[in-house]
Amino acid sequence: MVAFADLLDLQTAVIERVKTAGITDVFPQLVRLAESDFNRRLRCAEQVTTDTVTITSGTAALPTDLQEIIGVYDTSGLEYIGQPLQALKQVQTRGYYAISGTNIIARNDEDLTIEYYASVPTITDSMTDSNWLLARHPNLYLYAVSMEAAKYLRDGELISGLTAPLAMEYDAVSGADMSFRYARARVRVAGVVP
Repeated sequence: MVAFADLLDLQTAVIERVKTAGITDVFPQLVRLAESDFNRRLRCAEQVTTDTVTITSGTAALPTDLQEIIGVYDTSGLEYIGQPLQALKQVQTRGYYAISGTNIIARNDEDLTIEYYASVPTITDSMTDSNWLLARHPNLYLYAVSMEAAKYLRDGELISGLTAPLAMEYDAVSGADMSFRYARARVRVAGVVP
């Protein structure tokens, strides 16, 4: 059983935490503010996704949910190297890319696969919405949205009371992600080992 099944459950819990129902009208906005902070601070395995873009005339639009690029690969699996836009203009060979605004720039017209961290899916489209983060880390949503509510209410005491628990939740999410990704990882030492 999950702590919060959806946005409505979360809203009820946040209202109880901040002790005011006056945030109901702005609640979706408060959730979007918290989700914006998630997108700046979180890089979890659940966010890793891939998309194929087609470079035409040297440019293609990046995925709209892209937060951070992990790697760019051509159709044979060769990884492209990221360069500043000015450096890319001087390089005459393939195998390099640059970012310009919301576009990816490359020398050759081809399909490229982008592996990246995607935005956390919003839960504000419907009162019955949920996502992987709310299901796996409900306290992060609770404290983050409560913090946004405290800021909205200009309640300094509530803000200071939420600061430490919110930081602990971010650390807990990061720790859980590290365990998920690397719990069984092995390190192999190169060369002769005594």
